[in-house]
Amino acid sequence: MKKQIKPLLTVAVIAALFFWLHQSDYAFLRAWQANGDETEMIPVYNGDYRLIFEENFDDDPLDPTIWNDQYLASWTPDPEAARAVYEVADGNLNLILTEDTQPWNPEFDGTVRTSSVMTGNRTGLHEFREGLEVRNDIEPFMGFISQYGVFEIRAKMMNSLGNMAAWWLVGIQDTPEQDVEVDVFENALNFGNVVTASLYAHRDPAAREQHFVFDVGDADLSNEFHLYTFEWTPAGFVFYFDDEEIGTFQAEVAYPMISILSAYEGRENWWVGPFDPAAPYPKVFQIDYMKVWKKVPEDFEQVDKLKIVSQDEATFTLPAGQYAVEHGQLVGFPSYVTLRYNDGTDTQQWVKWEELTPAILKKLEQPGTFKLKGEIIGVPSAILGTRKAILQIVVN
Repeated sequence: MKKQIKPLLTVAVIAALFFWLHQSDYAFLRAWQANGDETEMIPVYNGDYRLIFEENFDDDPLDPTIWNDQYLASWTPDPEAARAVYEVADGNLNLILTEDTQPWNPEFDGTVRTSSVMTGNRTGLHEFREGLEVRNDIEPFMGFISQYGVFEIRAKMMNSLGNMAAWWLVGIQDTPEQDVEVDVFENALNFGNVVTASLYAHRDPAAREQHFVFDVGDADLSNEFHLYTFEWTPAGFVFYFDDEEIGTFQAEVAYPMISILSAYEGRENWWVGPFDPAAPYPKVFQIDYMKVWKKVPEDFEQVDKLKIVSQDEATFTLPAGQYAVEHGQLVGFPSYVTLRYNDGTDTQQWVKWEELTPAILKKLEQPGTFKLKGEIIGVPSAILGTRKAILQIVVN
């Protein structure tokens, strides 16, 4: 998937962009540049693709507006046991397991330990086993979400038996059906010198379970960094290892997903296979970077300055009086809006909807139609201006 960046930018613009990238607090849409009273989006292209997300892991701690460090914390009786141990050093994210790392959920996941970071979290996210009960109510958080695009990380795996490194995505679950799981890789020394990938439909009726295993030959997954890439389109997923295509999944996943980076250890009776108690600690899953691109449609051209030209507006329908409210939001509401830009690309942005006042709740008690506005998160106000997310509510 690697292509040369087209020479669209002048030396001055490149220099300004380089300076900005090292000063900005934003980890999402990192091509913002201040220009007097006007703020412009200066795009970075890679062949036919525009960079929309870049995390080079230069700052410690991780940006809390992008990353959540408590793994699936609504399911565990001890949220602190789900908190990742990590460090950011030499431009790498190191997810660390030590001898003292405790099982994150002994009741439902046995002896499995983990250090994981996620680009989103919410109550009930990823119901990984039957019989789970919500133990903690989590304020919804979506630091980075995307629907479609080219996703890539450069990473080095762990090299001991009973450990596994994983990069995986799950649906944002605005509704229970938005529940697909895509495991870009689950790499364990127990499996041999291979990349294993899976898709699990869970509650998504449009998806089906799929798997593949790719032998990487002489590549050393544990002692060398390698590229793991996939392209997600409306037709499904195409996977690459060091730019070589290695497998595909056919799936129409038509909603955004979050990313999860995980280091795991299972000391007893874990599905990956035997655990080596003599392997030294700490055990580390290293990630050099994570990047996401969006394809520029064929009937559009690359641009020097990005502008938002339109956004999708959704409709939410419910029977009169039949609604539930959590964290001040209606359950089942779309939590994001899609913004479209002048080069034809789009991004999905998390939304915080306006407060549900008594007057609004009263409207939900009787048939009618009205609109709700929301704050679009992750785009600087100088670019966004007065733009709001708009949702049409239809009460039957």
